[in-house]
Amino acid sequence: MAASTEIRFGLLYGWALGESGWKDGMDANLLKLGRFGVHLSVKNRNLTVPPASPTAGDTHIVATGATGGWAGHDTHVALWDGSAWQFAVPRSGWRADVEGEDVLVRFRSGIWGVYPGSGGSSSAQSIVIACSDEFTALTAGAAKVTFRIPYPFVLTGVRASLTAAQISGPVLTVDINEGGASILSTKLTIDNLEKSSTTAAIGAVISDATLADDAEISIDIDQIGDGTAKGLKVALIGYKP
Repeated sequence: MAASTEIRFGLLYGWALGESGWKDGMDANLLKLGRFGVHLSVKNRNLTVPPASPTAGDTHIVATGATGGWAGHDTHVALWDGSAWQFAVPRSGWRADVEGEDVLVRFRSGIWGVYPGSGGSSSAQSIVIACSDEFTALTAGAAKVTFRIPYPFVLTGVRASLTAAQISGPVLTVDINEGGASILSTKLTIDNLEKSSTTAAIGAVISDATLADDAEISIDIDQIGDGTAKGLKVALIGYKP
C-alpha cells in the first residue's frame, strides 16, 4: 500500500521498492487524473438525485441534500463511467466549468461558489422577503406573503430568520411555494430560542431549485409554537442563470 497521499489532489505515492499494491494504486491515480484532473467540466451543480439516463462521461457536482445513488456525496464530483457513478472528493481550490451557465465555480471552505470574475450573469445573489411586521406575534397560515420573481432564478440555498425567537412549543416551520406547489422536500425550521434557520437541527432540502421568470412565490407558516416568535424573513439564495 502507498506510504502517502498527496494532499492537494489525493494521488497515491511513496511505495517502497518491490512493495505490493503499487499497480492498483497507479491505476487509481491514472483514472482519477483522466476523470477529474485534466480539465473539470460538469453538466450541472444543482441536482440532488442522479439523472435517470446518464451518458458515459457525464459529470456533475452533487448538490447539498443528495439522495438515492448520490446519498452521502454532497459537494462531491460524480462521474458516470457507463455502468456506475464514480465520485471524487473535492479539495480546496478545485475549479470547474459549469456547462450552459457560462460560469466557473471554485471549491473553498466546504462549498462550491462562483469564481470571482469568471464572467456570465451567475454571480451569487439573494432575495430577502419580509413575511410579517417586526412586532406582531406570528400565526400559522398559508400565503403570509406573495410576490413574483423578477427574472429566472436558480436556488442554491434558503434561509429563515426572526426578530424575536420562539421560546417553546413545536418548532417553527416555514414552507416556500412556486405557483402553489412547495419547492422544499424538507421544510425550513427555526429551533426554539434561536433566530435563524442556519442553526436548525434539521436543514431545509430544496426539491425544485429552478424558479421561472415571473413565477408566483408564496411563503407559508406551517407550524408555530408558543406564539412568541416575531419578525419573520425568508432569504432565497442563488443566481440568475
